[in-house]
Amino acid sequence: MQHLLRDPVHRTISLSSDERRIIDHPYFQRLRRIKQTAFLNLIFPGATHDRFSHSIGAMHVAGLLFDPIAEEFISSYGPRALQPTQVDYFRRLVRMAALLHDIGHGPFSHSLEGVSKAGKPIHPRREELFEEGLIPHHWIDPKGAAAKKSWMKTAASHEDFSVAIISLISEENDGRVGGLYAQDVVALFNDWVVPSHEFEEMNKVGPSGKWSLRKALKSLVSGEIDADRMDYLLRDSHYTGVPYGQYDREMLLENLLFRPDPLKKRELCVALRRKALHAFEDFLISRFHMFMQLYSHKTVVGFDVILENAIAELPDFKIDPNLQDYLTWSDDYLLRKIIENRSSRWGMHIRDRQTLKHLFTVRQKEQKHFMKFIKPYELSRGTTAWFPSLTTKEREKTEEVPKIWWRPAVNYLTRGVRGRFPLYLEDKGKLVPIEDLSLLLKSDYVRRFEMIHVYSLRNDNAEVKKWFNKKGLSEKFIKQETQPL
Repeated sequence: MQHLLRDPVHRTISLSSDERRIIDHPYFQRLRRIKQTAFLNLIFPGATHDRFSHSIGAMHVAGLLFDPIAEEFISSYGPRALQPTQVDYFRRLVRMAALLHDIGHGPFSHSLEGVSKAGKPIHPRREELFEEGLIPHHWIDPKGAAAKKSWMKTAASHEDFSVAIISLISEENDGRVGGLYAQDVVALFNDWVVPSHEFEEMNKVGPSGKWSLRKALKSLVSGEIDADRMDYLLRDSHYTGVPYGQYDREMLLENLLFRPDPLKKRELCVALRRKALHAFEDFLISRFHMFMQLYSHKTVVGFDVILENAIAELPDFKIDPNLQDYLTWSDDYLLRKIIENRSSRWGMHIRDRQTLKHLFTVRQKEQKHFMKFIKPYELSRGTTAWFPSLTTKEREKTEEVPKIWWRPAVNYLTRGVRGRFPLYLEDKGKLVPIEDLSLLLKSDYVRRFEMIHVYSLRNDNAEVKKWFNKKGLSEKFIKQETQPL
C-alpha cells in the first residue's frame, strides 16, 4: 500500500507501508523535535525546519536517484544485469538507509557534536555502546583489528548513535527494519559495518554476476552526489530564503550511471555523463557557497560556542551509553535544562539572542601564526575561559587573560586534493577523471577554504583588543573584522 504526504520542497512524496511504520516509530518521531540547522533560525528566521522532514526528503531523493540509474544499467548491460527482485530489494534498501541515516542526531544537531565539558567529550566512547549491547558484534568488519582498538576508545558520533538506534528498532522485528536486515541498511552509510549474507548474495550484478554494487549504492546515500546533500541544499535554501542552494536537479538525476570502477574491476561506481558536467559544477559551488553564507556564518558559529559554554556549566551532564535518556531529548529539553541552571547565564544568550562579539576571522594563510600565538593561553579546546569544572591551578595560570573563544570552520568543494576527485565522467564511452574535463576543478578556484572565527563577550571587546595589541598580535587580524568573507 502506498501513502502520500506533501512536502514544500519535493511536493508529493510516496511512502510504502514498511517506510510508514518506521516513520511512525517513536525513535523516528523524535526527529520532529530537533531542528535541521540548530541555531540558523537566529540569523535566518525561517530556518525552523527539522531533521524529520529532511530525513523523509532524503529518502525520496534516494528513490529518484536509484530509479533512472538502475533503468539505464539494465538498458546498457541487458535484462539479466539486474533482476526485478534485485531492483526492488536495492531500491528499498537505498531509500531506507537514506531515511534512517540521521536518526542518531541529538538536540541542536551538529552543534552538539564537538561539545565537551572542560575538554572532555560528553559523548560516550564507542566501546561503551558495544558494552551496553546496542550494536551486535557480528556487524563489525573484522579487518583492521589494531586500528579498531584505537577507534573503539574514541567518542561516539551521531552516526554511531544512528547504528545503535537502528539496532534497537530491529530488536522488535527479528533484526529487521522496514522488512530489511538492519545490518544491511546500516552498511550503506557506515564504513565499519559489513552487510549480511543475504546482501552479499543479492550484490552479484551484471553479466554472470561479476560486479559488486555495494560501493555504488553507498555513494547514493553518502557520496559526491547523494540523497543527503541533494535534499538539505534545497531544503535549507527554501527555509532560509537564500538562493545559493538551488541546482539543476533534473540534469543530475537523468545523467547518473552505474559503471565498472576503472581502479577496481570487480566493483561498480557511480559516474556522470559528460553533458551533465556543468550541472555538477553548479552543484559543488552551491554547496560551497551555502557553507560560506550559512553553515559557517560567524553568528551561527558563535552560538555553537555559547552552547558549549552552557553545557560546560551543567552539573554532571553527559550522554549515557544506553541511550534511553538520550532518546527523549529535544532542542527544547536541552535549552530548558540550560536556562534552568541558575548558576550560569549562558542560556539567556540563546533565549534572548545575546550574541558574542565577533572580533575577527583568521584566514587560511594566517592560521599557523594565530594558533602559535593563542595556544599557550588555551585552557580547554578553543578557549581561554575558566569554568568551575577546571582546577584552581588552571584558573590561576590564566587569571589575567581575557575570555576569548575561537572555532575553525571548513568549507570545501571536495575533501580530496587536486587530481583525486572521487567521480568519473563518461565521455565517448570511456570513464575519465572529472579533473580532465572540468575547468572548475582544474582552475585555481579553491577546493578547500579554512577559517577561524574569534570571539569575546560583547562588553569585553575593547579590553580584548588591548590585550591582543599588548601581546603583539598583528594589527592585520583585528582589522579583518570589517572585511567580507
